[in-house]
Amino acid sequence: MTGVLTLVALTLGLAVAPAAHTTLADEQTPIVLGKKHLLRYGTGWGTAHPHVIFNGGVPNGKAWDLRWRGWGTASARARGLTWLYKPKGGYYGTPGAIELRAYRIGRCTSRGPLAYTRLQVREAIKPGGPLGRWQPWGDWHDICHSP
Repeated sequence: MTGVLTLVALTLGLAVAPAAHTTLADEQTPIVLGKKHLLRYGTGWGTAHPHVIFNGGVPNGKAWDLRWRGWGTASARARGLTWLYKPKGGYYGTPGAIELRAYRIGRCTSRGPLAYTRLQVREAIKPGGPLGRWQPWGDWHDICHSP
């Protein structure tokens, strides 16, 4: 009887092994920022801890020299640079500081990789100035669907 139980256990173990391997592979896939190809001319979306993200439009929609901390945790943060709007229009000639906070890990598509689905940002009021308040990146509800 013990031999039969061992055979059953081994058989079940072999039958379960492929599913366990698939799950392990999924867990080893790095978490990405939003959805790949989120925007037609965008950069950095759908990649792990991107050094540059860009909406593909106005200069203020680009953040670069991003240095991430806590990637893979519930909330990852980055600091970098961006072009800042002047109060009366246009942009300052010198970039300013930007801070990003990526959170809410989920999937943008049913078969897609794990991704941060929300992104908040705060940026300097002027080059060298203090950071402003947190707000959604581009006023988007999430970074899985283009606005």
